[in-house]
Amino acid sequence: MAAKKVGTSNRGRKAIPLLKSEIEEAQRNTNSNRQAAIWLGVSYPRYKRYAKIYGIFDRHANPLGLGTTKGFGKRPSTISLRDIFANKHPEYSMIRLKYRMIARHMLDEQCALCQFNERRITDNKTPLMLTFKNQIGDFSRDNLHLLCYNCMFLTTGAPWVAHQKQIVNSLTNPKARPRRDDEPRYMDALDIAEDTEIEQTVEEQRDDIRDLQAEILRELGR
Repeated sequence: MAAKKVGTSNRGRKAIPLLKSEIEEAQRNTNSNRQAAIWLGVSYPRYKRYAKIYGIFDRHANPLGLGTTKGFGKRPSTISLRDIFANKHPEYSMIRLKYRMIARHMLDEQCALCQFNERRITDNKTPLMLTFKNQIGDFSRDNLHLLCYNCMFLTTGAPWVAHQKQIVNSLTNPKARPRRDDEPRYMDALDIAEDTEIEQTVEEQRDDIRDLQAEILRELGR
C-alpha cells in the first residue's frame, strides 16, 4: 500500500491539517502528548504525525505520566480535605467525607446532639449521618457534624415541628419546654367558636354511634 501523503485521508479526500500553533497551544495546556491529542479532539496517531513533522513531539513526551490523570478522572480519595472544606467540590459524597473525617479524628463518632454512639453487632457500624449545621451546601469544617437518624429526622426537613435548639435544650435541661402562650394564637373569636361547634357535632355523632351499638347488642341478646 502506497504511503499516504500528509493532509489526505485514507479515502483520498482532503483532510484538515493540524497547525503548529494548535499543537503548541495544546502542549501548553497539557502534560503529555496523549493529553494534547485529547485536548485537540483528534486521534493520537494523527497528533503524533503532525507533531513529528513540526519537530515538537519529543519535547512534550512524558513517559512517567507525571501530572497526568490515570483513568477517567481524579479519584475522590485523592481530593484533599482542604479543598473540600474550601467548597471547591460541592458535589463530593457526604458518605465518603464522613468516613474520611472520622478516620482522621476530625469528628467524634457519635451524635452531636444526643451523643448516641451504639454500634450494630453485625458489622460494628453506627447509625450516623453527616449533615450541615446551619448553611446547607457549605462544606466548611465548622459547618459539618454527625447526627443519628432520630435527631436527623427531628431537626432537618421539618423545622416547624421541632427546632434544633429546642432539641439541644431538652437534652441538656429535661425540664425545659418550648415556650407557648396560654391563649390561642393566630385565631380570632370566630375561629374558636367554629372549632367549638365542630367538637360538639363530633361528640353528638359519637353518642349516636354508641346508642346504635347498644341497640344492636340488645337485639342480639348480649
